[in-house]
Amino acid sequence: MPPIVSIKDLVKIFPGGTRALDGVTLDIQRGEFVVLIGLSGSGKSTLLRCINRLVDPTSGLVVFDGIDVTAADRTAIRHVRRRIGMIFQQFNLVRRSSVFGNVLAGRLGYRSTWRTIAGRPTTGDVAAAFENLGRVGIADRAFGRADALSGGQQQRVGIARALMQKPELMLADEPVASLDPATSHSVMKYLEEINKKDGITVICSLHFLSLARRYATRVVALKGGKVAFDGKPDAIDERRFKEIYGEDAEEVEIGPGRSQPQTMSANEAALRALADDASHMDPGVGR
Repeated sequence: MPPIVSIKDLVKIFPGGTRALDGVTLDIQRGEFVVLIGLSGSGKSTLLRCINRLVDPTSGLVVFDGIDVTAADRTAIRHVRRRIGMIFQQFNLVRRSSVFGNVLAGRLGYRSTWRTIAGRPTTGDVAAAFENLGRVGIADRAFGRADALSGGQQQRVGIARALMQKPELMLADEPVASLDPATSHSVMKYLEEINKKDGITVICSLHFLSLARRYATRVVALKGGKVAFDGKPDAIDERRFKEIYGEDAEEVEIGPGRSQPQTMSANEAALRALADDASHMDPGVGR
């Protein structure tokens, strides 16, 4: 069976000359739970955003389920993004809107223009929203405001919203970076469940090696925009760890519970690109 995602010689150079990705080549098989690790600035977030074209690569190839994403036009990209859910580090919720409304936003890419303007979800969308909120354990908060929730609860809303797309691939960009250890495991278990029970392929970037070892079926480490490791989680011993993190190895926390390392904020170019597709857009961006 062909891979669900095939990446070849991917390069991304941002204005100013920063080379975020430097010839990345990877195949992601269906059903894998792939965790990306590496220091801040290693290229993890950029790689995720190149897969669904929230960031345009400088060169190279990204193929999703046989579709050349790098060459796709706006219409084709919109259809690709319907099939790829995304979970963000900062949740990207409309904070003053209800939990229910935020989850329904996951269907915007499927809704007709008049329903979007009128704000009238279908009966099926309403049922699916409650089902997905139930899956992440917060159906009872459906009509409360998103900003009344804890960080972990907000991230669960983000997962429910992404599930509304009925995705074949889930991208998660540092989904537990701002959460405490117990909540981090709670969120990761939801991702593990949709991977194992729903068969959804997951690509998730993380800082914590212990979480990668616990949840990943495969770990890909990036260093300076290049692949520094690609293999099973238990193959990352102390030597490999130091190879991945270099001189910063002693400063990197390998598991939640002590001080958490500084995380890389989303690139401004990626945030602007969110406006290209409503199903991935943070409606609060630009306000």
